[in-house]
This record gives sequence, C-alpha cells and structure tokens, in this order.
Amino acid sequence: MNAPDPQAQVQELRRRLQSLLDAATANERKLDRFDALERRLMAVTSMEELVNLLLVDCRDDFGLDAAELWLLDPEEELRRALPALPMVKAPKLLDGHGPLKDLFGTARTTRLIGPGADEALLARAFSAEPAVRSAALLPLIRQGLLIGSLHLGSRDPERYDATSGTKFLDRLSAIAAIAIESMLNRERLRRAGMTDGLTGVHNRRYFDHRSLIEFSQAVRHRYPLACLFLDIDHFKAINDRHGHPVGDEVLRQVGGLILRSLRTGDLAARYGGEEFVVLLPRTDMAGACEVAERIRLMVQDAPFVTPDGGTVGATLSVGLAMLPTSATSFADLLSAADRAVYNAKRAGRNRTVAADGGEPGATPQTAS
Repeated sequence: MNAPDPQAQVQELRRRLQSLLDAATANERKLDRFDALERRLMAVTSMEELVNLLLVDCRDDFGLDAAELWLLDPEEELRRALPALPMVKAPKLLDGHGPLKDLFGTARTTRLIGPGADEALLARAFSAEPAVRSAALLPLIRQGLLIGSLHLGSRDPERYDATSGTKFLDRLSAIAAIAIESMLNRERLRRAGMTDGLTGVHNRRYFDHRSLIEFSQAVRHRYPLACLFLDIDHFKAINDRHGHPVGDEVLRQVGGLILRSLRTGDLAARYGGEEFVVLLPRTDMAGACEVAERIRLMVQDAPFVTPDGGTVGATLSVGLAMLPTSATSFADLLSAADRAVYNAKRAGRNRTVAADGGEPGATPQTAS
C-alpha cells in the first residue's frame, strides 16, 4: 500500500484553505453590499427613490437577472404616493392578499425557489421574466402584517438553493418593510396637510401655493392655462331637505368624479363650501370646455348614494377662464372664472359658461 504523498497532502490543504478564504471574502463582500443597501434604504426620502433602489440598484449591485416588488394597496395610498411619471421599474400594487398567499401560504418566511416541486411559483413571481430559474421570495412584514413581497430572481438554477441560509435576506426583508412603512407614514402626513379630509381633493391652502407655481410656469413658457370654477347647484336645498350627512356625501362623491375626469398634472381643490376649482395646464379653450362638460355631465347623470342607501341628484354650474397672454396676476384668472360661474348660475344653472380669457379675438362662449 502506497504511503500518502506529503506534497500532495499539502497542496490539497492549501486548496481547501484557499477555498475557505475565497468563500470568506465573498461573504464579506456580500455583507458589505447588504450593509450599504440597508444604509441607503434607511436614508431614502421618497417612494420613487425607494422603489428604484429595490428594483433597479439592488438588481445591479447583486448581479440579479430580475427583481419584483409587490405591495398591498387596498386603499390606493401607494398609487397616490408614487409619482405620476413612469418610473424605470414600477411595483405591482395589489388590491388584496390573494397573490401573497399563493406565494407564502401561512408561513410568511423567506422562500428559496429553484428547479423542483415549487418551480411553478417562479412564473407567478416573475410574470415578465420567464427566464428566471431560481429566486428568493422575501415577505415584507410590519407589526405582524404582511404588506408585500420582494422577489430576487436569477437565470442560474443554483443561485438560490433551498438548502442555503437566509440570514442576509431576512434582514433585507425587515429593513425594506421598515423603509416602506416609513415612506407611507411620511406620505400620510404630507397629504394630511394639503388634502381636504371630506372630499379627498386638495385643500385651499395647497391650491393657493400650487396655483402660483402653475401661473409662473405658464407665463414663463407661454403655454395656455385654464381655470374652472365648479359650484354645486342648490346645495343648501340638498342640506335642508336631506340633512348635512347627505350633503357631505354629495360633496365627497362630486370630488371623486372631478378627480376621475382629470389628467396627470391637472389640479383640483375644494375652494370652500360647495365650490371646487380646477387648473388645467397646457390646455386650450376647446380642451378646457371638453373637461368642464365631461365633469358637469358626470355629476348630472350620477345617482349620489346617501348614507341610508337612497339616492339624490345634483348638478354643477361651471365657470371657465383662460389665462390672458398679458396676465400679470393669477388673481385675475381666478376672478374671471368666478364671474363666469356666476353667469352660469344666472343663465339657469347646470351649464358651462366660458369667460373672455383675454386672448385676442376671444369672445364669451356658452355650452349647455
């Protein structure tokens, strides 16, 4: 029997030692990347920055082939918090827990998925990335509630082996959930200061601030700016006949109809009582009339559901004014729209009246 070759044994020991050193170095680098990611997550200042960090930067930093973020959003808070302009990568917003239960069941722990019995879950978790062969599915949990999930995918079937540890991933999941909750709380506070609590549209304070910005931009860049004043007809009679809870419900639903009728970048606010005001940047007279009439007809045709399950009807009078090219004050535009809504009421209500916007050759127009 041949005796072991001492030199071969030394070489094997060196190989094993080098392998351990390489693994330790790789783990140290991974830990450094996770640490840097955690620091950035805790320092984000907007939902857009947070989403881009998780879905774009995280994918690049860790050499992933896919990343998905699912967030529970039954009250549409996140839809309002996320920017209107397209992001590089957007999260999937869920109306209910169903999709999350399909991924995690009742365990709600990090899952490492590769070829095998659970491989079908990859198609659900990465519907836009069919080439993903293994993945880490991270549940996002805050205060005991499952609020979403983060999916990290790879085309390498061995990248996420089911026998691997999940310590780093569990920590990332916890930090990401904290960052998301923090951004939501910040958004709630921000919206509370600029939103009318009853109708969900912006309040007068926010409108006064934002209108000056829109006015300045329109004057500087010479684009049209339209202003609509909308007043609910005979609102006092609604309150007197049906009670203030019904009047509040009409206000709330009218606010919702106005918001549904506007584009990204338009501004709606409750100006006071039963009055709403809308700003339409980069919108000419024809476009503004179209928006005004769309809102008016939606309100006219809507059965407003009352707290007791009944319905009442309501109509709007709308005044429209265009910013004159020679304008020096936003107050002039607002006053013109206010006069126009008064003319609409005097002409019989439930109609749109457009005032002279100061444009050369413009004449008052009436739409009914």
